[in-house]
Amino acid sequence: MAYFIKWGTKLAIVGGATLLVVNHEVFGTNKYTKQIINEVRRSLPDTAEAFDQMPTKQEFSDALVNNWNSGVQTTFHWLVDAPTHTYKLFSSLSDKVKG
Repeated sequence: MAYFIKWGTKLAIVGGATLLVVNHEVFGTNKYTKQIINEVRRSLPDTAEAFDQMPTKQEFSDALVNNWNSGVQTTFHWLVDAPTHTYKLFSSLSDKVKG
């Protein structure tokens, strides 16, 4: 019985969160988002500078792509150098064991 109560509670939480997201149009149009930002700017004028410093969609996308590419390049550089580093490690350990 506790099993069903546990899952029922989880489903109610997920269902409630989904309903709130849909009703408040969290993933709505850009116009709605701009309206919320303008309301926040009016009610909290100190936040205007923070909103002005936010990156544009294009800047964010470019940064994301550049960081992804940098990560891929770093990973493959590490993979390429792994045999050399492994050889050096075992050579060093061998020298220490031999004394």
